[in-house]
Amino acid sequence: MPLDDRPVEDWVRQTRTVAAEYLVVDSAPNAKTVIAPIAISHLTVLPCTPSGLDLDGMARTLEFFGTVRSRWPEKRCVIVPNRVDSRTLEGRQFLEELARFGQIVGPSVGNRVAFVRAFTSGQSVAEFEPRGPAAEEVGRLCEFLHRELQS
Repeated sequence: MPLDDRPVEDWVRQTRTVAAEYLVVDSAPNAKTVIAPIAISHLTVLPCTPSGLDLDGMARTLEFFGTVRSRWPEKRCVIVPNRVDSRTLEGRQFLEELARFGQIVGPSVGNRVAFVRAFTSGQSVAEFEPRGPAAEEVGRLCEFLHRELQS
């Protein structure tokens, strides 16, 4: 059920009907569709690619996160660097820029063809190429997020 035009209370009511250990809400970066998922979550995962537009969007999203956190200080977030080549100077600089936001930065996920090929074949990268670097990166990220959820 699309919730983007509904009040936060509807988001909360609808998500409480989901029987799951974890719930992922993928939302657009605007005030209403960012604040509602942050308000109902324990841990907010914020992916960011190495582009100026994404960095600007991250700054705005973190402002929304700060608004929610001022009311509920226990709310946490993790920034996930996405499509990063950490072997390059630009990749390393991007990771440094993300750290300046003052939030937890998770393990990065590279810009890999395996993601496109897996998607095209209707598989996850773990199914498509179980021992490949993309599957390893996603595995590290999942382990990291699991630890964050337990803390």
